[in-house]
Amino acid sequence: ITLAIGDGANDCNMLQSADVGVGLRGEEGMQAFNCSDYGLSQFRFLKTMMLVHGRWAYRRNAKLVLFMFYKNVVVVLPQ
Repeated sequence: ITLAIGDGANDCNMLQSADVGVGLRGEEGMQAFNCSDYGLSQFRFLKTMMLVHGRWAYRRNAKLVLFMFYKNVVVVLPQ
């Protein structure tokens, strides 16, 4: 999975070709902000987005894997 971060018009191709594109609204205009998957108004919000939302996604995936193991044990054990 690739993450691309851009803040100008020259970054639009990079943002669209990456799996997750984060565009920053800034002095260079709104082009990167408009063609990205996620848009941020300031660069300092990127840390919160990566750490908090990344941790939440990691925990959701871990719970899903644990549920799949539990489900398979429940299905196979009575046999």
